[in-house]
Amino acid sequence: MAQSTSLPPVEISGQKANKKIKFIVGGVVIALAVVYLIYTGIQSTAAYFLTVDELYAKGEEMHDRTLRVSGKVDEETIDFNNRDLVLAFDVTSETGERMHVVFNGPKPDQMRHGADAILEGKYDGDTFTAQSLLLKCPSRYDEGTIEEVQVEAVR
Repeated sequence: MAQSTSLPPVEISGQKANKKIKFIVGGVVIALAVVYLIYTGIQSTAAYFLTVDELYAKGEEMHDRTLRVSGKVDEETIDFNNRDLVLAFDVTSETGERMHVVFNGPKPDQMRHGADAILEGKYDGDTFTAQSLLLKCPSRYDEGTIEEVQVEAVR
């Protein structure tokens, strides 16, 4: 008859250390991936908030970046093309600086002289192409209240 012998299990301490290292490396990789995703998400949605004067002062540094710019609407420059839904107008700063704006979307009813506009879009050095247009106007119904309307671009 053959005799069977079994050897007692031998634990090698290196295998336990190897598992710990894999766990730590995996945790660090996951943490770095989360930090990277947060960073890129913030960078893609971040926008500078400037006045027209501040935008012109910064110059080419702000070209082709997502910006928010505030100014007052100049009613005399409003040009709206009903067929193509293209709204073009100028906003002015406190010092009288002008910036030409193009917005592809419907013309809001509050688009009138002196309305405070907050525009979100990109500036190419000549024209500000707005993707979002927020207008603040004194309400015509209640004294002292402000009516806000936000319109998004269609293209």
